[in-house]
Amino acid sequence: MIRKLYIVEGIPGSGKTTTANWLAKVLSEQGKDTHLFLEGNPEHPADYESVACLNENQLLEMEKEFPFIRNFGVNKDRWFFISYASLSDSNPDLHKALQKFDVYELSVENFCEVTLLRWQEFAELAEAEDKVYVLECCFLQNPFTFLLAKHNVSAEVIFSHIEKIAREIASLDPVILYFEQDNIKESLDRVRKDRSVEWFEFLTWYYTGQEYGQSQGLAGETGVLHFLEERKKLEKRCLEQLESKSLILNNSNFDWDMCKEQILAYI
Repeated sequence: MIRKLYIVEGIPGSGKTTTANWLAKVLSEQGKDTHLFLEGNPEHPADYESVACLNENQLLEMEKEFPFIRNFGVNKDRWFFISYASLSDSNPDLHKALQKFDVYELSVENFCEVTLLRWQEFAELAEAEDKVYVLECCFLQNPFTFLLAKHNVSAEVIFSHIEKIAREIASLDPVILYFEQDNIKESLDRVRKDRSVEWFEFLTWYYTGQEYGQSQGLAGETGVLHFLEERKKLEKRCLEQLESKSLILNNSNFDWDMCKEQILAYI
C-alpha cells in the first residue's frame, strides 16, 4: 500500500500549520506530487469551507428570490452544494443568503452525513491519483469543534463519526500527526499574537457561548482553555481507538528539530 495521506492535528498554536508546510516541502523534495491544504482553504478536497448545503425544498424556496441559483452549485445525493466564498463580490445578496445554509450550520445528523460523503469522495479521488495529500485540521478539529462545542454531543457519537471517516480513508494508508502541549495557555497566547482580536472573540463565543460552553458555565479565556483541555483529552482518546497510524508529538518546548526528527523517523 502506498501512503497518500498525511493529516496534521492539534490545538491552536501547537505547530500544525508550520509542520504541514514543512512536511509538504519534504515530500515534494522526495519527488512526490504533493498537495497541501491548510485550514480555511475553500478548495479543500476533504472538508467544507464556505459551502452551503440545501435540500430540495430549501432550494425551491431560494429560487423564488434567486432564479438562477442552481447554476452556482452541484447536486449530490439528496443535497445541493454551493461554494459561496467567491460570491461575496459578484453576488453579495446570494452570498449573504447562503450563509445560513452553511454545512457547519446543519443538524448533527445531516452534518455527519454530508461530511462522511465528502471524505468518501476524497478517498476515491486520492486512491485513483498518483498524488500525496497533506491536510490540516479537518479530521479531528472540525468534527470535534462542531459536534462538541456547538452541539455538546457525547464522546461516543463523535468517536463513531470519526471512526467511519477513518474506515473510508484506510486505503490511503493515512498517518495522523497530533501535536499536544502541556501549557495550552502558552500555546494560545502565541497564536493570538498573529491573529486579530476578532478571531479570538469568535473563538471565545464558539467554545463558550454555545451548547457545550453553556452547559459547563464557561466564559472568557478561562472557558476557552477549559474547552481546549477537554478537546485535547478526547482527541487523544479517539486516536487510541482508531486503527489509523498516529504519532503524538509533545511540542511544549517548541523544539522543531526534535519534532521533525520524530516525524521523519515515523513516516
